[in-house]
Amino acid sequence: MNIRPFLIAVLASTSLASQFAMAHSGAHNDDEKAMPKTCEQLADTKRYISDVAYPEVRKLKEQCDAAAKKKPAATPAQAPRQSSGG
Repeated sequence: MNIRPFLIAVLASTSLASQFAMAHSGAHNDDEKAMPKTCEQLADTKRYISDVAYPEVRKLKEQCDAAAKKKPAATPAQAPRQSSGG
């Protein structure tokens, strides 16, 4: 029994099946998403690409992180001044 034609058929079918699996829209999520332009858009991962493999996204993320560091997260409330009427 010659197994060679069987192996070739299996190899050909798996290579074709892999092409069809990648052709449907579920495999490529980034194709449907827009490129973010602001920090708010970058935070919205459902509508915008958040993958830092894109140079534009990486640069925007670095800018947003730097801006977040400059702003204090919460301003501490100052205690009311008491007069020293001593």
